[in-house]
Amino acid sequence: MPSESKLYIVGIGPGGHDQITRKAVEAIRRSDYVVGYKTYLDLVRDLLADKQVVSSGMGGEVDRARTAVDLLEKGSVALISSGDPNIYGMGGLGLEVASHRVGLDRAEVVPGITSFTAAACRSGITFRDSVAIISLSDLLTPWDDIERRVRATAAAGMPLALYNPRSKKRTWQLEKTLEICSRQGRGNEDLLVAKKVARPGEEFLWATVDRMREKEELRNGVDMFSLIIIGGKGMVRSGSPVPGSRIGLVGIGPGDQSHLTLEAERLLKGSEMVLGAERYLRSMKELIRGEIIPHRGVLEERMRSSLLTAKAASDRGKTASILAGGDPSLFGSSWRVLEEARVSGCSVHVAPGLSAFSAVAARTGAPLVNDFVVLSWPGDGPRLGKILTLMEKGFGMVIYNLDAGRLSLLTDLVGHMDRASALARDVTRPEEVVVVANISDLVAHKLEGKRWTLIVAGPNSYIQNDKIITRRGYETKYNY
Repeated sequence: MPSESKLYIVGIGPGGHDQITRKAVEAIRRSDYVVGYKTYLDLVRDLLADKQVVSSGMGGEVDRARTAVDLLEKGSVALISSGDPNIYGMGGLGLEVASHRVGLDRAEVVPGITSFTAAACRSGITFRDSVAIISLSDLLTPWDDIERRVRATAAAGMPLALYNPRSKKRTWQLEKTLEICSRQGRGNEDLLVAKKVARPGEEFLWATVDRMREKEELRNGVDMFSLIIIGGKGMVRSGSPVPGSRIGLVGIGPGDQSHLTLEAERLLKGSEMVLGAERYLRSMKELIRGEIIPHRGVLEERMRSSLLTAKAASDRGKTASILAGGDPSLFGSSWRVLEEARVSGCSVHVAPGLSAFSAVAARTGAPLVNDFVVLSWPGDGPRLGKILTLMEKGFGMVIYNLDAGRLSLLTDLVGHMDRASALARDVTRPEEVVVVANISDLVAHKLEGKRWTLIVAGPNSYIQNDKIITRRGYETKYNY
């Protein structure tokens, strides 16, 4: 086995060529072999001209992972996963199979844009407080576990992103989920069906929970190419972005230019004006050809002010990009741009970016391959108990904006679960700090400062060579 060969577990985004990252493209180019599900390989066919390609059909996940590791004897391998490998993808399985054959330093998870953030960006949704990500497929997870998670998040009023909502043979799970939400008083919540996100035939349909529940013809339109987002506390719907608008709200990812999507790179290079926080402008300066304008004004008004400046440029026939850290749909102030655009009647195109949590997850292994929740640090008191409740239901957790000085409040509450965890700050930047440990051991590292991201893996996780490996449940379907 060539010692220099490497396994890249590559997220290619939701489908459109523009949504793949520079890092994913580079990983495929460095690989001698590319292994994947045929439908996903077709999405990156233009990158495979000089590669040895091994494709298989749906349901061959374990065989694909084994084949990818076997091929390391001949050269480097890209194991393709749609979206992000850590979100119902090949991340956990690929690392686990690799861990029995090669050192984990030979395997790298390359994160990608995931469907729920891409759908949110393309439909004008922003999440300001939290969002729960749940797969309704009970092929690998018992339905009783899924139902408990739906009930907990519905009761908490959280927005829900539902993957694998319905198939030809599996129809009642969506109906049950809608019933649960309705009985929790959420029948009037906005519901988005996003089909074939960033692929030919893309379609967005808005309804409410009760309308979807009542109309069989609407439910029949939901399939395995669909994703559903149900509104909740902190979710803002600001109207529909307009592709091709002269004004772009551009997600630039966690900081390293390699994590830019090809769309973000194209927009930055092609804009006559680029606006953003000074640290974002510095990190992207080599790509910017136009006029650079740092955000101005008080913190709460900077994004609105930048939108008005960009609108004035657009009215003069110029193109402008407003930079957003990470992904525009997740937390941050991007919602202010979309709200101001709605109020002022101007159009904005939103370009998804790699979420910070995806970068942390990939950097530390595969901690989020099952259902998980993303939320901002809830502070002290009763809201902290929500984390315990969600972890008890089997969710993985992503907690943004954690003050390391308050970490003991959380570890005292949930440390008895002793889950594999990762605490990180400034991932992909020169000042990056990453700690991987069981959650009960994190306090011993005596970290300081704010702006930490904490990932607590699901219950079927363990640490090996400073990487978190999470089993998704394939052992219930295959013997590996």
